[in-house]
Amino acid sequence: MKYKRVLSALLAVAMGVSMAACGGSSESGSTSASSAASTSQEASAPGVGGTLTVGLNANPVSSNIWVQNDLNSSVIMNLVCPNLVTMDETGNKYGYLAEATSNEDCTQWTVTLKDLYWNDGTPVTAEDVAFSTTYGVEHQIGFFDSYYGHVASTEVVDDKTVVFNLESADVNFFNGGFYWIPIMRKSEFESVTDPLNYIYSGAGYGPYYVDEWVDGQYVSLKRNPYFTQANDGQGAYLDNILFRVYTDENAMVLALENGEIDVCANYISANSQTQLAANEKYLLTTVDGLGYGQLSYSQTNALLQDVNMRQAISMCIDREALVAVGMNGEATAMYTPISPVYQDFVASNIQQPAFDTAAAKSLLESNGYADTDGDGILESADGAKASFTVSYKTSIQNVDNVMEILRTGAAQAGIELKLEPLDASTYSAKVTNGQTFDISYSIWGTIDDVDTTLYTCYGIGQTLNFMQYNNEEMDNLLIAMKSEPDRAKRIEMLDQWQQLWVDNMPSAMTYVPKQTYVANTEKFAGFSAVLGNCGYLNCAQAIGIYAK
Repeated sequence: MKYKRVLSALLAVAMGVSMAACGGSSESGSTSASSAASTSQEASAPGVGGTLTVGLNANPVSSNIWVQNDLNSSVIMNLVCPNLVTMDETGNKYGYLAEATSNEDCTQWTVTLKDLYWNDGTPVTAEDVAFSTTYGVEHQIGFFDSYYGHVASTEVVDDKTVVFNLESADVNFFNGGFYWIPIMRKSEFESVTDPLNYIYSGAGYGPYYVDEWVDGQYVSLKRNPYFTQANDGQGAYLDNILFRVYTDENAMVLALENGEIDVCANYISANSQTQLAANEKYLLTTVDGLGYGQLSYSQTNALLQDVNMRQAISMCIDREALVAVGMNGEATAMYTPISPVYQDFVASNIQQPAFDTAAAKSLLESNGYADTDGDGILESADGAKASFTVSYKTSIQNVDNVMEILRTGAAQAGIELKLEPLDASTYSAKVTNGQTFDISYSIWGTIDDVDTTLYTCYGIGQTLNFMQYNNEEMDNLLIAMKSEPDRAKRIEMLDQWQQLWVDNMPSAMTYVPKQTYVANTEKFAGFSAVLGNCGYLNCAQAIGIYAK
């Protein structure tokens, strides 16, 4: 791969948590599609060939997705190094490039690879799989420890089969880690001593591999001729996929209208949808979001260690305004600690504090806060102002509107929120890696398997617990859920955890975005989208796109 950039050590933000495997089932919101464009397939069978040009609304961080999980990087690399588990149109997970079985108590898992080959024709083996899980934990990469830290031993049975023996039961072992973490190539990484700063070669075992990556401009993928897990062994239809980088959504949509690109990788806003819907050549597909907006309160800030302050800020979130005005109706208000997409998990209806700025101010004043200098900002008993910097990504849809609504609500309660817009790389370095922030605002890309792997976000010392919130009672419940094969019992424990979360408010949820993707159907067909972050470009769907 021709790679023209230098990587920094970065971790993930647009990440989430996992769906049910042993003894479980899964749910998701509905999927819908609407467009005047015809979705009928050509009469003749699709042939191999063509270059699909894709727009990105921000610069992807790097191809080394094992050390970070920037959304745009993930969209690209899911075509190069796909995860072994993926999700179907109804939100159910399934073994895409591997199959797995477990013993009765889910302490031993046997994973069997399908026929996979790197783009140089070398087979992907069970050694690669076993190496990946071990190497990632040993080098403290990303969220490897959250998913594989409890692996006591691995046994490579043959070229395609590896057995994982766990220290403790994990009902979602396969559906969790293998949905999020792709395989590492042992022959490439075994000599790498500093993976956090390593520039990945771009080799792929998926339908494509990275041919060229020009930072800030484009990424070129070429078809892997050895990928046979698609189209009756033929592999992907498209010869090339070219990703072009734009400064924001407006520039990306304009490029679509000008014919510079054929599809937008990122979901688009309501304004953009209205702009494009009248033209029958555009296919618009809407899917439910599996993630949500979240304010995270850093425990490195003394005032935010006060539960009353966290409660008060949470009471200043006007979710109705965020949905109607901030997101132009392209979202669903989130009142519960867990997304309403997962109906069984929110049946208890345990809710976050209601929007009430007067009550928020009263709560703080009753706990010793006062505006002693008349500037409208409350101060603690020792004189510290209730003033916080909110760090957020500029690439979040409608983020300026959203942040202004949050800032205005907090100001009514005597809390100052100073807004700090950051690009994706700086946000990752400051928030998820550096953990040097007051409050962060992010949109989780996917929150799945909420009954077991919320542990990666709230577990003590876990990678995505970048607010450094430590609560042993909550931690113990999360650990217990991971090893409970009875789903009904996991829901009971999750209800206990949700109540503790509401009592303590380590973070606050805002809304669940609706995700609408768009493609120009003049030259290409075969577009379909599933729940998740990748829209039309999720690997299992992208292999069906072909040139007319």
